[in-house]
Amino acid sequence: MDCPRGHGVLISERLDGFEVEACSTCGGKWLDSHELAELEAAAVNDADALRGMVEYSRNLGEMRCPSCQQRMLEFNYRANPLQLDACPEGHGYWLDGGEEQRVRELIRQRSRDLQRAASAESSFSSFLKGMRGKSSRGRGAG
Repeated sequence: MDCPRGHGVLISERLDGFEVEACSTCGGKWLDSHELAELEAAAVNDADALRGMVEYSRNLGEMRCPSCQQRMLEFNYRANPLQLDACPEGHGYWLDGGEEQRVRELIRQRSRDLQRAASAESSFSSFLKGMRGKSSRGRGAG
């Protein structure tokens, strides 16, 4: 399998406990279709963070899939300003050098944001229950 950026043959390398194909020149990595989810799962212990749509604003790109040679789709990863590439046939994803670290950072931030939202929702619910209790006590006193 060759680097879609034209740098030669990809070599096998370990990434977060699984094997990917990598370019020794540009640092890009080819992840089979299930391996992007594995990369995300290795970064967080929060199943909720892994839910939702991964590919936003898909456009036909110029790069070719190293598996089938079809033009890949460029997309915004989880609606973030990180553009990744996907094979339209589902063979996998191309991450340019360093983008695997960016994926880890973004999925960790997503997990923190979801936890913060759940905490805020719980606090607001407790506040509303307290307000209802005060309101009913006030009516009975008069």
